[in-house]
Amino acid sequence: MKKIFTVLGVVAVAAFANAQSFTATYDFEGTPPSTTGVVAGTGNTNLVAGNFSATGYTQTGTGNRYAHSNAPTATTPDLNKYFSVTVTPNSGVSLSISSVGFRSQRSGTGPRSYIVRSSADSYAANLPASIVPANAELEVNPTNIFHFVNDCSSCSGQNGNTVTTTISNTTSPITFRIYFFEGESTAGTFSIDDVVITGTATTGSLGVSENFTAKISNFVKNTFVKNDEIIFGADAKDVKVYTLTGQLVKTASVKANGTLNIAELAEGNYIITGTVNNQAVSQKILKD
Repeated sequence: MKKIFTVLGVVAVAAFANAQSFTATYDFEGTPPSTTGVVAGTGNTNLVAGNFSATGYTQTGTGNRYAHSNAPTATTPDLNKYFSVTVTPNSGVSLSISSVGFRSQRSGTGPRSYIVRSSADSYAANLPASIVPANAELEVNPTNIFHFVNDCSSCSGQNGNTVTTTISNTTSPITFRIYFFEGESTAGTFSIDDVVITGTATTGSLGVSENFTAKISNFVKNTFVKNDEIIFGADAKDVKVYTLTGQLVKTASVKANGTLNIAELAEGNYIITGTVNNQAVSQKILKD
């Protein structure tokens, strides 16, 4: 029994070590501005951050930010005009992307509104938008539309544009598009700057045996979870819940016959690890 506990614990810990954070930053320094991203963090070698590009817009001669004109004047976006950037996982790597943040700027006749979409749903929906930290010059209108609050003759760059995503454990490239619209004139200018994409890059898989559950049934009592509650058969410390690709999604400590609510997790298979009687244990569950 001790040997089984130890081997399974090592497998789970190894998977966790391979889930590494990263940031891809675009500062657009120079004239013309560089469109190349710099990837940092422990997962920086696991992905490629592509260059920013523009479709349908006209780049200006402004330096140190990604500035363009020719945004639509309509109150809805032209889906053929956008900025775009692609993040690509290396072979054997899966990406989870948590957020994209950036600065925005417009001239007095530039576009007032803009949205962010991704290839994860074929650019169908605006990504959840917020202003973090709060900025009185910016607001989010219904259906996640960023909007400049005040008119101005020479607007400065505004911080706080943030979108969040539910992109998780994808092995495919992910492209983000930013659409500017509602300009007062197509000659009006607009720009983005200091774009930061954050997430985790996971290598390998858990590779857990399908036959161990009966041998450690005193750890998790209900390996088929139907009511969002995992029931534990023993006191367990440092309980962790992982996806099958090694992403840590929940932590806890529990008592014998205690429960852990996983209502926020999607249906599917997970690995539960913990420490029981000073031994590392691991068990696979299926959330229905």
